[in-house]
Amino acid sequence: MREDRKKAFRNALGNFATGVTIVTTRDGDGRPVGLTASSFNSVSLDPPMVLWSLALDSPNMAAFRQAGGWAVHILSADQEELSNRFATRGIDKFAGVVCVKFCK
Repeated sequence: MREDRKKAFRNALGNFATGVTIVTTRDGDGRPVGLTASSFNSVSLDPPMVLWSLALDSPNMAAFRQAGGWAVHILSADQEELSNRFATRGIDKFAGVVCVKFCK
């Protein structure tokens, strides 16, 4: 990894205190899938790696296992409502949220 990207990655993770994120992907039909992950951590700077955990019995497990990629969304202190929404099962978590199509 280039030194400037390595430094930017280290600085971003160094400023992230809470560990609460939203992780999103798309399922096999292209529908957005997301959840609140409170287990987000940095693992390595070179190569850049992060860790987040998902329960084996999560209804989202299949989508994340089959996904070609996923995104981690770092939340600000005033996004508790969004964090709570993505932590709630059985609701449309993406209602009113602008989604960008993932590149394949």
